Amino acid sequence: MARYTGVYGFPESADGARRLAEALNVPCHIAELHRFPDGESLVRLPESVERAVVYRSLDRPNDKLVELTLAASVLRRQGATELCLVAPYMAYMRQDAVFRPGEPVSQTVVGDWLGRLFDRFVCVEPHLHRTHTLDEVFVGRPSVCLSGAGAIAERLRRDGVAPDTVIVGPDEEAAPLVEAVAGPLGLAALVGRKERRGDRDVTVTLPADAPLAGRPVAIVDDVISSGETIFSCARAARAAGASSLRVFGVHALFDAAVAARFQSEGLGMPLSCDGVPHPSNALPLARLIADALAAPC
Repeated sequence: MARYTGVYGFPESADGARRLAEALNVPCHIAELHRFPDGESLVRLPESVERAVVYRSLDRPNDKLVELTLAASVLRRQGATELCLVAPYMAYMRQDAVFRPGEPVSQTVVGDWLGRLFDRFVCVEPHLHRTHTLDEVFVGRPSVCLSGAGAIAERLRRDGVAPDTVIVGPDEEAAPLVEAVAGPLGLAALVGRKERRGDRDVTVTLPADAPLAGRPVAIVDDVISSGETIFSCARAARAAGASSLRVFGVHALFDAAVAARFQSEGLGMPLSCDGVPHPSNALPLARLIADALAAPC
């Protein structure tokens, strides 16, 4: 008997929910959402299943968090005994400490909130810094942190990646992703150093001896939003002599203006995993997530 007996999705992520349900070979149900003129949400769900996966990526999260709370209450009331939240992109993970007086530790607040609603969590490349595992976020709840590296590596393999390609990450936080992409392909890897002065004021420097001259470079990062980190990293790679550049991101959060800038910078459209619905989606995650759900906690 399958551990989970149904997948629930939401309108903006219905395709991802259906792909996951197909991989699990269980029914898929899509919630109905109504937004009142004052901004409140009404969530309607079809009949409940006993052990449910709720699928929703938490990019642009504020309304989604309230709607997840409402959905979980409906499923519990209708008899669900186990709820697993699959959030390919998990929000509010970056604020894991008080950096200035008067700030919240948002990671702890949201972790406690969701931990009261769901029994298990599956996320992909959560934006963790000083927190080492999701178990520290969702205390007392089994949590699985998946990597998008396999999807990126598989695409590079399928495209016939050149053996002298270098996998480059913009900073030390990208090192695990970079190594997980490069290692199975037998490729060289390096990471730069990022100086961030503001949300859109970023400089990436690469090692002075970076062996990029005449070699193809694939830049990989977990999140692409403003694009400034990637643009700076690309400029540094070109200055070091890279013969060509490709860009891969696990989570694509950038808008049309940033997409146009990727084109004008000669980088083409980045390729992203399909956890966050986006025009750049090209790297499937459903099988990876389904395998994680099938594994014992």
